[in-house]
Amino acid sequence: MKKLALLLCLGLLGGAVRSAAEQKEPMKIKMTFNGREAVLLMQDNVATAQLAALLPAEFTFRDFAGEEKITDFPRPLDLSAAPRGMVASAGRVFIYAPWGNMGIFYKEHGTKLDKSLIWLGDVQSGLEDLAAQKRDFRARLEIMK
Repeated sequence: MKKLALLLCLGLLGGAVRSAAEQKEPMKIKMTFNGREAVLLMQDNVATAQLAALLPAEFTFRDFAGEEKITDFPRPLDLSAAPRGMVASAGRVFIYAPWGNMGIFYKEHGTKLDKSLIWLGDVQSGLEDLAAQKRDFRARLEIMK
């Protein structure tokens, strides 16, 4: 009887491990601009889901403070349930909650947790190309399959 109970427990545990392993892959967004491409690896949160609902779409990015590229959403997002707090590191994709806009840090900005930032994801590739954009630029964002 003990062996049967142990086997049942192991079977249930194995099922839980398989379920965790079978979870979906993180969402990736392709950002195409001026003949270049960046890939963004996104977090799984309500703010990212709202961004995904807007895509595919084109956005106009501009440089801000020599450290980040920022853009506005076509309509305000509901950020009331979005997790706040992020360290402003190079490559981080975020929403600046007070303004409700999206940005990508291409330089290091800070070392402390900033509660005004909502972490959307990280640039997986193409950060150098983003940083090299000296003027405003249009970028197409679309979910990668």
